[in-house]
Amino acid sequence: MNYKKTFLGSIIAFIFGTSCCWLSSLAIWIGGAAILGTVANFIENIQVLLIVVGLVLLLVSGIFYWRK
Repeated sequence: MNYKKTFLGSIIAFIFGTSCCWLSSLAIWIGGAAILGTVANFIENIQVLLIVVGLVLLLVSGIFYWRK
């Protein structure tokens, strides 16, 4: 009897048999990474605007702090 084929077949059967559990998780992780990449690309496009808004908020908070 060829035990290598039996062992390889059992590994393949294990992978296909448990694919219902790990395949959905893999799809969620890949989809989450794609969404994260899209958000990062969007933030990269408006980076200058976010820096300006941050500086304006820093200035406003400084004014409120010194008035009080």
